Amino acid sequence: MSASREIAGRGEPEGQGRRGRPLPRRAAFALPLAAAPGAGAAQPASPSLTVIGREGWLFPLWDRLDRLDMGALRQVLQMQAEAIGILKRGGIETVILLLPSKGRVYRRFLPEGMRVSAEVDRRYGTVAAELGRAGALVPDLDTAFREAASSDPHWPLFFRTDTHWTPVGAELAAVRTARDMLSRLRLPPSPRPGTALGEFRMMRLAAGDLLPFLPPAQRANYGPEESPIRELAQGAGGGLLEDDVADVQVVGTSNVQPRFGFQPVLSNQIMRPVGLAWRPNNIGPYAALVEYLRGSEFRLRRPRVIVWNHIEGDMMGLPNNQSWQRAAMTPRAFLEELRRAVA
Repeated sequence: MSASREIAGRGEPEGQGRRGRPLPRRAAFALPLAAAPGAGAAQPASPSLTVIGREGWLFPLWDRLDRLDMGALRQVLQMQAEAIGILKRGGIETVILLLPSKGRVYRRFLPEGMRVSAEVDRRYGTVAAELGRAGALVPDLDTAFREAASSDPHWPLFFRTDTHWTPVGAELAAVRTARDMLSRLRLPPSPRPGTALGEFRMMRLAAGDLLPFLPPAQRANYGPEESPIRELAQGAGGGLLEDDVADVQVVGTSNVQPRFGFQPVLSNQIMRPVGLAWRPNNIGPYAALVEYLRGSEFRLRRPRVIVWNHIEGDMMGLPNNQSWQRAAMTPRAFLEELRRAVA
């Protein structure tokens, strides 16, 4: 299977092979999505942490779309550039899996009067360019997500009531990431195959994580959401369960947890096992990376590549940001942990 094959084609995937069926085309699947409850005109912005947009879409208030603190962003980029250098000197390539902002991708559903500033619109490109110069591989998920959201909206890339991507978004990201990894990183052939993929099933999200911020009366307007996700091929374990031979490691927060399916699709597309270490988002990507590097798994099997997951909006906060709660640490402590681990 070619890893450069985009998520494409409406309808069932075709041609069962040893490693599973080809990936479907960009966010276009055969099953219809039920009409969204409470859909209609946009409502005024909620005074809570949730913004209510058109057709009932919910957006996190903490992802500021109207302004950009360039000073804060420069600090984060400088620190991350140092982290990338530390890993590279330790023989580890870094892939930054940067999730685009839900509000920018689905700006057509923002409430009346809410706009994306020109600076915020350039934020993703600024981050990708700077971290690329520092030596990281940063797949352009922003362009991929915007194109998919505008050209084929049948299956959303983010859940309407949640901060997380859907399995459709995760699959698109995995395919794009794999394509760039295969074309730009010199990975030797793997002695083990990637994860074999099977048919689709429907993943059901009972309640989005933005709903608790709404008044109870408004929550009642929303029901469960569904999105197609890949099953593993029957009897498939290679590349997903055989982590003891994985030389690619995904590290991040809740978007890369198994329920969304990013890891097995990436493994399938780069044709090798992929390990996974994730923590909830209130722990944050910095503590998640430190915890992985401190662990016995890293000491026993140092990967060639770490795919480090970030959310675009979180790139505005250093490791000591209060959002990370007890997992917060100073930038200096974070970098020292990296140096100690990879020395």
